Amino acid sequence: MPHLEHRPLASLPRTTLSWLSLRDHFVATVGPHAGRGRPLGPLLVLADATFAPKSRFPLHPHEEMEILSIVVDGTLSHHGDQAHGATMGPRTAQLISARDGMVHAEGNDTDSPTRMLQLWFRPNSHGGPPVYSSRDFSGGGRQLIAGDEGMSLRADVKVWWLPLTAGPSERLTIGRGRRGYLLATTGPVRVEAVGGGSGVDLALGEGAELGEGEVQLSAVAGSAAIFIDVA
Repeated sequence: MPHLEHRPLASLPRTTLSWLSLRDHFVATVGPHAGRGRPLGPLLVLADATFAPKSRFPLHPHEEMEILSIVVDGTLSHHGDQAHGATMGPRTAQLISARDGMVHAEGNDTDSPTRMLQLWFRPNSHGGPPVYSSRDFSGGGRQLIAGDEGMSLRADVKVWWLPLTAGPSERLTIGRGRRGYLLATTGPVRVEAVGGGSGVDLALGEGAELGEGEVQLSAVAGSAAIFIDVA
């Protein structure tokens, strides 16, 4: 049976500022917990962040990092040396392969809150000019966000959007030598090992680390989850 490790909200470091609220599932990058946490293979950061209206990070540099931003609600603005003023709506994603270096800042230029997820992956190759790509995944059914030719990662990772209907609706397979992470993104999610055994209930914003094997996902009401498959 696959190993299931629940990450309840109380166990996740939280940073609350006047303009930003976020929870870190792995290594924290800002606030009092910065630098703490452990990665999951190449997955270094998974920050669940909500920006207050008319707020943004200051411009800051990155290099040799794969940075995936996923908009859950609201509108995210991206400012930087190559994409100043670009905006992203719900169910869109942007991937920045920082490579030799870039400068950017995300934020919210609107009058309503914006919730986004940001994931950082350690690259498995290095060098070259930065590359930006984007994707709309607002279609129906399971959607691959990143990890294919259209949104290529310099890491052995795939990131999926999983819409869930009431009752059992999705089955995930974590292959040999791989691990997974599931985030209950828009509502509660039930995760159970296929064939019996352990199961966990994830509240909104909670996560679960998944070992090799198969799990079944279900939701009481329509919900969605992010699934990250890593080597």
